[in-house]
Amino acid sequence: MITLAQIKAARALLNWTQENLANAAGLSLPGVNNLERGITSPRKETLAAIENALSNAGIEFIDVTGVRLKTPDLAIETIEGEGWLAQYDQFLFSHLKSENDELLQYACDNRFWMIYGSITNHHFVDHRQKTKFGERILVPTGIDFITSPADAYRTLPLNRFERMDKQIFSDCVAIILWDARKITITKSQTYADNERHQFNLLWETGKPFSAEQLRH
Repeated sequence: MITLAQIKAARALLNWTQENLANAAGLSLPGVNNLERGITSPRKETLAAIENALSNAGIEFIDVTGVRLKTPDLAIETIEGEGWLAQYDQFLFSHLKSENDELLQYACDNRFWMIYGSITNHHFVDHRQKTKFGERILVPTGIDFITSPADAYRTLPLNRFERMDKQIFSDCVAIILWDARKITITKSQTYADNERHQFNLLWETGKPFSAEQLRH
């Protein structure tokens, strides 16, 4: 059976919280917390559920101490410098080609798209109208500025967000670092599918825009 050290290391590789692991394994958050702190002795059934959840998320267990991602297709690309958002648009458009494609996004503040991409933002809008790709966006509660149709949004507590955006599409996960004017794209079907699964869990807990927000 897997060890507590492997569970913690696997969570770190996946960037999972204890809550993420509990949801994926069908366990309670207090149960996972107590297990990792060594307060309770794990049952074989509990360890089996955790091992199965982590394996399905792309973790491979090595011997009795190690873990690694099952991502032989892993590739990382960085976009920065002059015209960084225009370059990213072209990369994004090459993956979002039809109504069968979908863009998932954690957006800390939609104003950044206007601040940094005011010259190129209309290209994104034109491409979205042309291809009809799907779009869902998670934003902080209380936001009053949006750049996409209101029904594409749901809100989460502010503490869920940092000063960066994350986008998930096709086999890609893109991290947009606004202050650094830099985008890191990880290409891995396993990683993208895992991030998509986590997004969908949070989407179910998110709240649609309130009537007051829609009036702004």
